[in-house]
Amino acid sequence: MEHRGASGYESNTGDGAGILLQIPHDYLDIKCAELGFNLPEKGDYGMAMTFMPKEDSMRTFCDLTFVQVANSFGFEIIGTREVPTDNSDIGGSAKATEPNIAQKFLVSTDGLKGKALEKKLYIFRNYLTHHIYKQESLLEEWFYICSCSSRTVIYKGQLTSDQVRNYFEDLQDGRATSAIALVHSRFSTNTVPKWRLAQPFRAIAHNGEINTIQGNLNWWRAKEKLFESD
Repeated sequence: MEHRGASGYESNTGDGAGILLQIPHDYLDIKCAELGFNLPEKGDYGMAMTFMPKEDSMRTFCDLTFVQVANSFGFEIIGTREVPTDNSDIGGSAKATEPNIAQKFLVSTDGLKGKALEKKLYIFRNYLTHHIYKQESLLEEWFYICSCSSRTVIYKGQLTSDQVRNYFEDLQDGRATSAIALVHSRFSTNTVPKWRLAQPFRAIAHNGEINTIQGNLNWWRAKEKLFESD
């Protein structure tokens, strides 16, 4: 649905597009084995799809902090896979802010699985993101976790809808299968297009501005003191 998305003065730089899929375990199992590490059984590990800075020192900081925080949450990083991409078809403004994209694979040292694992991954992602931004505010523009789940993965970027498959080589391989797909092509109306603002988000894709979002956030914040969790 290309007409629902947008591009600026460069026809090959989109406002953003992406796809949410089930983690293609069988495919990634082969790819990770080629890199020298093996994945656990399907659903017994988490995968963080991350936008990483290209500058070496900032990338090193993010990688080290990722490991440190993961360990403090009872996770072990069993491997990292640099996601193969092809940027030959995207415009200059998208290339100028293009991140490195990496998949980081985590297992629970406490043996968490199912909903318990998914919950821990959710909390870990939130904590890690806030922690990194607090340490280095510049990384708000460069470090981002598209998805961190034992179930789903998001491929997205500052792309047009027809660039998504061509940009991500994983999406061109017939072995990368999923029973679900949530797609979105963005039309930016009140914010500057950025890689991180492309949709889908981690559970939804929305079409148009959510005009009541501030009211909803205020209601949730008013109830936060009532929340309890071990």
